Amino acid sequence: MDFKTQLTGLNELLSIIYGDETKISSLLRELGFEEAQVEALRDKHLENIVAHFLEVIHKRLTNDAGKDTYYQILARRYGLDGEASEQLSSIASKYNYTPEYLRQTFEEIIGRVKTKTWQAELKKNLKQIAIQKLGELNQKPAREHIVDKLKRLENLKGAADVARLDYEAKRAEILKQIQSQLDALASEYTPLLESAEENIATLENEIKTDVLLHGESVTGGMYRATFTKGRVAWDNEGIEKYATSHPEVLQFRKQGQPIVTLRIVEKK
Repeated sequence: MDFKTQLTGLNELLSIIYGDETKISSLLRELGFEEAQVEALRDKHLENIVAHFLEVIHKRLTNDAGKDTYYQILARRYGLDGEASEQLSSIASKYNYTPEYLRQTFEEIIGRVKTKTWQAELKKNLKQIAIQKLGELNQKPAREHIVDKLKRLENLKGAADVARLDYEAKRAEILKQIQSQLDALASEYTPLLESAEENIATLENEIKTDVLLHGESVTGGMYRATFTKGRVAWDNEGIEKYATSHPEVLQFRKQGQPIVTLRIVEKK
């Protein structure tokens, strides 16, 4: 087994999961480890960390029946087992799958490992692994080191709060100046718009009346006034009575299939 091949494959997989050519070292930095801590892990425990991290991925891709086909496909595609990676066509032949079936299966695997849940869980597990290994290296930060960071955090947040308050004050001042202009604009245009809407409503009503009198649809410019005849409705009860003495009309009677609906009955 070649560790370099294994590491290259893992970094390629992480880039697919997280994007932006993510590597295990950059992921450790993102998780809050300082550069010195990342270097210590890389120099002393990288191979061990990769092994444990791959165990996590292996376990998450193993079903309840203990079948780990999904992981084996990933391992062969990216060389996670330390052996040279293979193309899907070669893997399909090895597992007696059709190329199309394996392609669909591979897409399903990738879709699963790229989910938000997977991304969060992998980060959480990698952080736990790294903390354990740093503990073994006695890489415990001094209390003063943490206190110093807390004070820096206080200063950073204080500066951010001052900047935010300054921004909000200046924004409010600008809005105050603009508001008078907006009010003046509204005073100028509101009567015009209200008058236009009133004229539009009046004209639309006149057009509808004219078309009703005209009795046909009319097109003019970009508009069409569509005339639709009123819906014909029959007095069912009256027709039923009429049919008793004139049964010949029953041939024109159509009855649909009965239906049943359920509803909750309110108790009195």
